[in-house]
Amino acid sequence: MASFVALTEAQQNLPELLDRVERGEEIAIQREGRTAAKLVPVPGADSATGKRIFGQNLLGITYIAPDFDEPMSEEELKD
Repeated sequence: MASFVALTEAQQNLPELLDRVERGEEIAIQREGRTAAKLVPVPGADSATGKRIFGQNLLGITYIAPDFDEPMSEEELKD
């Protein structure tokens, strides 16, 4: 369950809120009594350090060939 924080408090204490999120906490930011946004930990990050775990990224991609964005050859296009 998320902790709720008023927008003005979030503006004044953003670094502290980010520290809490990096430790695994979810924080909902409210404006005029309604939840407007939610701060959540980054998937694939170590909640103790906030650093990404080796071999993982946000998209789940672990390898992209160096020529992935090169134009395809005529032979490849035919296939």
